[in-house]
Amino acid sequence: MEKKFLEPVLDYLNRLALLEILGLVGNLSLLVGVIVFIAGEQDRRNAEVYQAWQVVTAAYDQAGSGGRKEALEFLNSEPRRIPWFWLTWRRQSLEGLEAPKAYLRGVQLSDAELVNANLQQANLFAANLQKANLYAAKLQKADLSKANLKDARLYRANLQGASLSEAQLQKARLYRANLQQAILDAANLHNASLLVTNLQQSYLEEANLQKAILFKANLSGADLSGADLQQARFSRTNLQEADLSGANLKETDLSRANLQDALYSDETTSEAACEILYITYPCPTIFPEGFDPKAAGMKLIKEEEDIPEG
Repeated sequence: MEKKFLEPVLDYLNRLALLEILGLVGNLSLLVGVIVFIAGEQDRRNAEVYQAWQVVTAAYDQAGSGGRKEALEFLNSEPRRIPWFWLTWRRQSLEGLEAPKAYLRGVQLSDAELVNANLQQANLFAANLQKANLYAAKLQKADLSKANLKDARLYRANLQGASLSEAQLQKARLYRANLQQAILDAANLHNASLLVTNLQQSYLEEANLQKAILFKANLSGADLSGADLQQARFSRTNLQEADLSGANLKETDLSRANLQDALYSDETTSEAACEILYITYPCPTIFPEGFDPKAAGMKLIKEEEDIPEG
């Protein structure tokens, strides 16, 4: 009688113990899984980075995006680390990137490390390159129209023939950069540093160069018509044969600047001449107080025939 009563109780206790053991095993398996997941965090990150670089490399010399835009944005990002959500992964250096002719319209690469990058003829229209390091980057004939290059470091960068129309270059550092024949119409270069920069035959119509530093820069043959050059520093700058018609040089430092044969306009410049120069009439060049353009060897544009061809 007693045995019959105890048997089901013991059986129940045995099954309960088994369930507890199974529960412990399950919890242990879950714990091991979490540990394995966390331990493999770096490997997964390395695999993602490797895959992104594979996409960039595979698309070399292709005119289209080829997935490069998204891959480069990923490499330059600082994603949260799981489960350490308060930590982030370090952005990858893009130094020496080879992406000539790449379609990177609107790419987001702020703070990117692009030293010695090759982006010749790349489409970087409206790209965000704020605070990017583009030291010695190759950007010949690249389209950087409306790009954000605020605070960008462009020391010794080659931007020959590049399009930077309406680009944001406030406080950009362009020491010894090559901007020969670059298109910078309506670009914002407020407070930009252009020391010893080559801007020969560049197009800077209606550009904002307020407070920009252009010490020893080469602006010979450059088009600065209608540009805002207030308080800019052109000390020892070459402005020979530059077009300064309709430009605002109020409080500008022109000490020892070469202005031989540079063009300017005044109150006597005809409406027809202003129209050809795409400047609202009347279109006088505004000089610093006491400055004599004729004594500096400049040429006055009065009529249409005074405007050089080309």
